[in-house]
Formats: sequence, C-alpha cells, structure tokens
Amino acid sequence: MTTISTLRNTAMLDQWPIALVAWGATEAILRHSQAALARIDVTQPQWWALNNIVRAKHGLTKEEIRALDVPYGMDTQVMVHAADALVHRGWLGVGADGRLPLTEQGHEGLATAKEHMDRVRAELLGDIREEDYATAVSVLQHVIDNLA
Repeated sequence: MTTISTLRNTAMLDQWPIALVAWGATEAILRHSQAALARIDVTQPQWWALNNIVRAKHGLTKEEIRALDVPYGMDTQVMVHAADALVHRGWLGVGADGRLPLTEQGHEGLATAKEHMDRVRAELLGDIREEDYATAVSVLQHVIDNLA
C-alpha cells in the first residue's frame, strides 16, 4: 500500500496521489489543532461557533447557527450543541430575542483560543514560505473548482 511516508521518498512529485496527500494533511492538521484547543478545554466546533458568533454584531440565534456551513461533513446540529455548551460555560449570553452574543468571558476565551490557533498555524507552516503555502492552497482550490 502506498503511504505518505513512501511517497516522501520519491522524487516524482507529479505522480503523488493528491487525494492521499491532501487527506493526510487534513488529518494531521485536525489532530494538531484539536489537541491545541483541548489544552484550553475548547472543542473545534466551539472554536468555529465562537468565530462565527463574534462576527455578528449582536450574536446569532440557534437557527442562524444551524444554517452555518459546517466543515468536514459534520451535521449542522454540532454547531448548536457547541453553542449550548458555550452558554453553559458562560461564554455566550442568551438575549430576550434568542440571540447568543459573546460575554466578556467569551471574548477572553476566544482571545486565548486565537492565541493557541495562531501557534498552530505557525507550527503548521514551520519553514514553509507564505508564497509556497498560498500556492498549495491555490492548487487545491483549483482542483476543487475543476471537479465542481
């Protein structure tokens, strides 16, 4: 069976299965980012919920949260469960209109999570130049567009 480590030992980059490499990268990135968030007792869906809710001036309703695009094929209810956990934790308030805005504690938690995720990005990039990273992302997006 061909593996990422087997492919790493070959010079024929144009023959590497892009899906295998992309999947391996996805798994490694998720594992690393989830571990970083777990150190501060935050799940990845909570991180996504916080980032979406903070962008809304007055928070989001559960229906608006349910309508968000959820990555990795997760059920949309995952975001609602994440928001419920954040309410329980005191990071989200509950307005009379059903909106869930970030509390002061939520803003502090989001700032801490952002610091962790900034370190994750720095570790992900390592010695990869920003231009090379941008090229890799552009190529993968082009593959997605070609197959759409």
